[in-house]
Parts: sequence; C-alpha cells; structure tokens
Amino acid sequence: MQKIIKMNASKLLCFLAIFSLLGLQSGRSYTTERVVLVIIDGLRYSEGLGDVTHAQVPHMGALAEQGALVSDFQNDGYTYTSRAIPAIWCGAWTTINTFSDPTCNGASNNTTELPTVFEYYRKQLSCPADDCIYTLKELCPWKGSLDPDYGMDYWPLYHAVGSTDTDVWHETETIIANQAPRLLLMYLADVDHAGHSGVWDDYLNAITTADSLIGELWTTLQADTAYAGKTTMLITNDHGRHDYDFTGHGDECMGCRHIQLLAIGPDIQSGLVSDVPRTIPDIAPTIGELLGFTTEDATGTAMLELLDQTTETVRDDRGVLPASLALNNVYPTPFNSQLNIEYELIDPQQASINIFNLGGERVWTREVSVQGTGVHRLKWDGNDQAQNVLSSGIYIVQLSNQNHFLSQKVLLLK
Repeated sequence: MQKIIKMNASKLLCFLAIFSLLGLQSGRSYTTERVVLVIIDGLRYSEGLGDVTHAQVPHMGALAEQGALVSDFQNDGYTYTSRAIPAIWCGAWTTINTFSDPTCNGASNNTTELPTVFEYYRKQLSCPADDCIYTLKELCPWKGSLDPDYGMDYWPLYHAVGSTDTDVWHETETIIANQAPRLLLMYLADVDHAGHSGVWDDYLNAITTADSLIGELWTTLQADTAYAGKTTMLITNDHGRHDYDFTGHGDECMGCRHIQLLAIGPDIQSGLVSDVPRTIPDIAPTIGELLGFTTEDATGTAMLELLDQTTETVRDDRGVLPASLALNNVYPTPFNSQLNIEYELIDPQQASINIFNLGGERVWTREVSVQGTGVHRLKWDGNDQAQNVLSSGIYIVQLSNQNHFLSQKVLLLK
C-alpha cells in the first residue's frame, strides 16, 4: 500500500520552491528531493570505513559500494563536539554564543553566530518546521543562530527522545513514516560516550549498533514511496579519537582529525572513492547544492566531484522526473520457494534488481538492463548470491537505475 502524504499550504509552497531552485549553485538539476544527514559522534576512522575489512561497519561498507566515499575527509578545526557539530550545521567554523533558552526552562544554551543549514533551507525555500527535523537523545539540544536575517523562526523541529541511539532511530523511523521531512538530521551519540568510558568492547559494540541502525535507515528510506529513488543520505562524524588513546579526543592528531564522509543517492556516483581532500564545512553547501538553496556565509564548497556528471535529469513542466522503469508486480507474498518479480525497463539505462534484508545488507543482485527495454519477469528462489539458504523474514526487492529506486517488501517463509 502506498503512503499518501498530506500536504498543507506551507509544505506545498516548499515543495514547489525546491523544484524551481534545484541545482541553484552549479546550474545542474538533480533527482534528489530529500536529504538525510547522519552524524555519528566520536567514531575513529580506523574502526569505521578506514578499516578495509569493515568489521564493525558492514552496512556502511555495503552502502559505500553503492555510493561515494571521501578518503581524505577531515575535521580541520576543533576536534570536539561542541564546536564541530555547529561547523557541520553552518558550513563554517563559527563563534558559539549563549542565551537563555525558554524551551529548556530558561537554562543557558548555545547558539551559533552564523546561520545554519536548517535556516537557509527553511527561509529560502519557504519550508515549515515539520519539513526540517532534527532527531537526537532526550536533552536540551544546542540551537541554531539568532542571525537577524534568519534566526529562530527558521530553526528545525527538534525531536529529543530517549536515552540510546536505538531510541533515536525509532523516533526517526516514526517521523519518516508520518511526516516525511525533506531535510532530516539523525544524531547518534553513543559511540563517543562508549569511547569515553574506556571499555574497548563497549566502544566497538556502539559502533556496530550505529552501523546497523544506518542500514535500517537506508532500507526504510528505499521502501518508502516518499523517499525511494529521490533521497541522498550523507553519513559523517564530528571528530575521531586520539590515535594513541581511544578514550579521548580534542587535539590535532590524525586519529582525531581523519573522519569519514559517505554519500549515497540518485545523484551520487556509484562506487566512487574520491581522493579530493574535503573538510567538515563542505557538508552544508553540498546539501544546498542538492536541494537548491545557498549557504551564503559558509566557507566550505559543494562536493561536486561526488555527483554524477554524466547525465542531466530532465523534468516535465510539473518538475516530475519521467519514469525510466517500473516495478509492476512482486508475488506471491508471503512466499516459500519462488518469488516472481515483474518489471519494465522504459529506457536503456543500466538497471539492476537487488534484494536486501532489513539490516540493509544486500543478499542478492542481478543486472537486468541486458534484456533491453520492455516488460520482463525474474524469479528469485529465496537464496543469497552464493546460493545459501536465507532465513525466514522480511526482505526488500529493489529495482534501480541511476535515476530511480523502486522497492517493495516481501515476506519469505521457510
């Protein structure tokens, strides 16, 4: 069953503005209509995507194969959270001010001197707060700027819930299903907390959990008609950890500075490992590039080298990208020994059918564009790519090319 998104007047205005301004900075148009940013606090690169075995991050490793990875991505300023997180928001290293926060019972709280990506997005595209949401643990979150041209009228809607990263993910999952914001930030804090605890196994387990939640997030996005095929996800962290002591951070050692940036989405080059040096302030301008707004006070620049420059996407007069494929029927579900996948290739782009488990791991893949345009049928026997028998459960069937993702959930019962 497809989800119907109810749109009030302010959301409709935002929706139309996004289409009219897509590709504002470079002059290109993009398939991306929504951006999800994930920040993992305190993940050292050597335990993340810097480990070639991806022992703690198998889901992010799999996503990197479908998307793009920056091999030299760094925190080029303060390697601690209170300064690096605002730098991600603002696209620049910014002064931090304090104010009496009425939403925190008047407690002292932080604001940024420079406007944030949320404020640029909401003001320039006339988007309401519920189209720009920030999920994190239950605490009084640092706020955006009090800039006279932007400020609190354009802050995101904060959802501070629970005490663990898993709690944050469940809140995010609910928000995706019910509100489908076009700009969403999910902040995962447990890795840094576990690192400071000094217990190595707790630190590794926190990384594994964060990785699993990111796998679930991407699978959920690709199974949701509001997001599938038109969402770019960026995954980064604010700082690493000392290369001589995993329990701390805050200096200029490479363990603290070298962090990760993974991007995946319809406009991101697949399988790219970019060696162009990039830093934290480049994130906000890249989001602006994709969604069609300027980050006027940012010092960073959009990471255009990650974007697919080979094709221009052409929209009709309503701003809608013409369909290039269709997932006509996937049946039966539940199934036991054979699943029928009926699909149509409308143009000769490279296309594939991938099957993922609910953890975001790709278990089976088939290149299908060799069959040419037209209606086709493919059968899947419920085994993985190596013909190992898969366990019962929910799987995601995804038909994709460089412009579209179409997905459907199926239930395998052995």
